[in-house]
Amino acid sequence: MSCNRSNHWTMLCALWTAWAWAVISLSTEGASGQASSLSCDPTGVCDGHSRSLSSIPSGLTAGVKSLDLSNNEITYVGNRDLQRCVNLKTLRLAANEIHTVEEDSFFHLRNLQYLDLSYNRLSNLSSSWFRSLYVLKFLNLLGNLYKTLGETSLFSQLPNLRTLKVGNSNSFTEIHEKDFTGLTFLEELEISAQNLQIHAPKSLKSIQNISHLILHLKQPVLLLDILVDIVSSLDYLELRDTNFHTFHFSEASISEMNTSVKKLIFRNVQFTDGSFVEAVKLFNYVSGILEVEFDDCTHDGIGDFSALTLARIRYLGNVETLTIRKLHIPQFFLFHDLSSIYSLTGKVKRVTIENSKVFLVPCLLSQHLKSLDYLDLSENLMSEETLKNSACEHAWPFLQTLVLRQNRLKSLEKTGELLLTLKNLNNLDISKNNFLSMPETCQWPGKMKQLNLSSTRIHSLTQCLPQTLEILDVSNNNLDSFSLILPQLKELYISRNKLKTLPDASFLPVLSVMRISRNIINAFSKEQLDSFQQLKTLEAGGNNFICSCDFLSFMQGQQVLACVLPDWPDDYHCDSPSHVRGQRVQDARLSLSECHRAAVVSAVCCALFLLLLLTGVLCHRFHGLWYMKMMWAWLQAKRKPRKAPRRDICYDAFVSYSERDSYWVENLMVQELEHFNPPFNLCLHKRDFIPGKWIIDNIIDSIEKSHKTIFVLLENFVKSEWCKYELDFSHFRLFDENDDAAILILLEPIDKKAIPQRFCKLWKIMNTKTYLEWPTDETQQEGFWLNLRAAVRS
Repeated sequence: MSCNRSNHWTMLCALWTAWAWAVISLSTEGASGQASSLSCDPTGVCDGHSRSLSSIPSGLTAGVKSLDLSNNEITYVGNRDLQRCVNLKTLRLAANEIHTVEEDSFFHLRNLQYLDLSYNRLSNLSSSWFRSLYVLKFLNLLGNLYKTLGETSLFSQLPNLRTLKVGNSNSFTEIHEKDFTGLTFLEELEISAQNLQIHAPKSLKSIQNISHLILHLKQPVLLLDILVDIVSSLDYLELRDTNFHTFHFSEASISEMNTSVKKLIFRNVQFTDGSFVEAVKLFNYVSGILEVEFDDCTHDGIGDFSALTLARIRYLGNVETLTIRKLHIPQFFLFHDLSSIYSLTGKVKRVTIENSKVFLVPCLLSQHLKSLDYLDLSENLMSEETLKNSACEHAWPFLQTLVLRQNRLKSLEKTGELLLTLKNLNNLDISKNNFLSMPETCQWPGKMKQLNLSSTRIHSLTQCLPQTLEILDVSNNNLDSFSLILPQLKELYISRNKLKTLPDASFLPVLSVMRISRNIINAFSKEQLDSFQQLKTLEAGGNNFICSCDFLSFMQGQQVLACVLPDWPDDYHCDSPSHVRGQRVQDARLSLSECHRAAVVSAVCCALFLLLLLTGVLCHRFHGLWYMKMMWAWLQAKRKPRKAPRRDICYDAFVSYSERDSYWVENLMVQELEHFNPPFNLCLHKRDFIPGKWIIDNIIDSIEKSHKTIFVLLENFVKSEWCKYELDFSHFRLFDENDDAAILILLEPIDKKAIPQRFCKLWKIMNTKTYLEWPTDETQQEGFWLNLRAAVRS
């Protein structure tokens, strides 16, 4: 059923497709009986690499766009294995055991652009495999067992092919004229023919243009024949794994050819003294070569070049760039002084001799390199002693760039002094040497503009640096500050040091590029950036940023930072505060209290003031002062025995009354109690309080020294301040001791509302116990006094 019949079916199909590609796991069981899985992602990229598959998995659909089945045990590719993969663009079948591919196996792969069949067991190649692959751009057939590329042209139906790799290291021995018919332009052609025996003339000539040709030839016997074919259509020739011991250059072969070769590379090639001279002839006659490179090559000789032969060769052709990497000379200790080749170097402009154990460039050779403007001697054994001879007077007269990276230089002062002979030197790379320290002053060539001192373990910078510098690299050292004035410096590279702040902009007035990543910088501000008036690029990621509110506000609020900071935002992470550590500065968020501390403190102070004010109002409203007084009384009482010893009781009763009720107390109650037989000893504040003592202490002591406390209750008593204190403490004593120490006398009826609610114990006594009420009838007063005396004695 078509997925386009209705919206309903469209939705179902979409859901099915999404589910299928999200969780697809295709299984196949090979002849060995082992099942291996194939995993695919939603974009149609399927990975079956190194799964021990013995055949192409079944169930592949049109959703597969990239299929990697390399490094398995597949032996056979059938017509139906890939017929549903109509959208397949990349197919990798390398490093299997494939010995048979049926004719129409790739017929349905009309969108295929990349096909890798390398390192299988294919002994015969068929053009029918490729007849429908019109858009194929990459084809790798290396490492199979075939001897030739077939009886008919394999590639005539591949008009868009750009990269082709054919041949093997053993059985591929013949190249025929028809082999490359139909190919007009290749970006890269690699031919592995270690045992090549037959090369048909013009077999490569049908290819009108080859950008890069890689030849694996064990012996260079047929090299010139191949070169004649492609010398007029090739840009870049690379020879690999070749033994040049028997190479002989024939001038008749190509002397009259128009050449287009611009670059020639020898990779893992072995030379002798004689074959090197023959190669030099090649450079001279193939006049288009501008660049020659020797990579991981071996010179089996002692440098005994034929002076007579070299005399006929004026220069290395038009070679301007010479690169030598990892050159091995087994008999180096017998090697000649190279004086025989000095005359060939006059036109060379760029020389790189890297990782080849060079410790000296002879002065005479340096003087003959009159056109040299770039010299790279990285990863060698140069020291100040040998540099003195190499950079002698009139050496390298036009040299502008000198690279001495990772040699054995130790003295910065001496290195600068030795290079004074290089009048035109403006770019010096002496990184990865072991300088450790920098002297206060140095001498440098007058035109110095670029200096690389990275990875030299220096710990401070001094005025030794030339003031003419425009580019300075001091990365990966032990610097903790930068305080030099360099008025012409435009670019500063100072990453991977120990700087805590950005340099002072006033020291670097024209700086436009600064890379200061991976230091220990905590922050920088808008003012600091603005002080660098010409700064266009600042790379400051990988530092220990303190994500303060000001820093986050600046970094997150400036849209133009993305233009200035090339590593923003991915390399900018917070180191503190701890709760945002590890987060990107762009994503970090701080709380309101962290960012507005002054406002929060003000708000807290206002809240505290309002709270105190409210507390005062509530204390006044709900008698808070009374509770404080009671607390003080409780603390005072805690320092005394819970109940006074009997010997400390001085009075039978302490009488608490209001001044307005003094007549009744002093003229009636005192007469009835103190003049009774036996008499009662009463404590009255007027006569018994100790003068000069705090009145509250007098009240407390009197109550403590009295067996009972008599309260004469009237409206005047309740309103009396000091009577309230007496009642307060007595109330506390009632509450604390839970006894019947208080005797209440009501001279007149009192509304309970007049009694403060805080006297909860008093309320309870008046509600649950009998109190004495002064009768207005005189006949009942005698009974009142009898009851009072009895209450005091109890």
